[in-house]
Amino acid sequence: MRQSFVNILLTLRYADEVADLTDLRAIPAARARLDAEELDLIDRARREGATWGEIATALGLGSRQAAEQRRLRLVTAVGARPATVDAYGQSIADLRKAALELHRRVGADRRWDRRFTRAVLVRETLSAVPGAAGGALFALAEAVTADLEAATAGAARPLPAPTRAAVDRLRAALVAASPKH
Repeated sequence: MRQSFVNILLTLRYADEVADLTDLRAIPAARARLDAEELDLIDRARREGATWGEIATALGLGSRQAAEQRRLRLVTAVGARPATVDAYGQSIADLRKAALELHRRVGADRRWDRRFTRAVLVRETLSAVPGAAGGALFALAEAVTADLEAATAGAARPLPAPTRAAVDRLRAALVAASPKH
């Protein structure tokens, strides 16, 4: 009987350790979401006219240079995370990568919201990309490309070349991920 009691205690103790590890495994995903959200908030603040000094103060950093460096580190961290191959396959991982790249380009463009009528909608749609599952990601990418095609078809001023290239990569990734393809 004493041996059974000891086994039960050891089993319960081990179960607690497994639960702690489960919680620890969630930290990288939470960190990735926070990094993406912080990058989005910094880019939004810049688009709305905040100076780097104001952003530095809001983040508790010592200088505007520190705020700019923080943004660059976030861009690298968010972009360096591998696009995981999930149940949908590599094509959806490539689609996510292309959509995230376009989201970073849009976020860094201080004039984006004034470029065309649905620019804000495109930016907000792209902000949903990091947490979107495969099917939702495909729908988001379709909506973004449709909005961009409608907006740029009759535009007097084209998008900047790096943004156009990112849009082209998103379109190509969308075609490759298409179930019709």
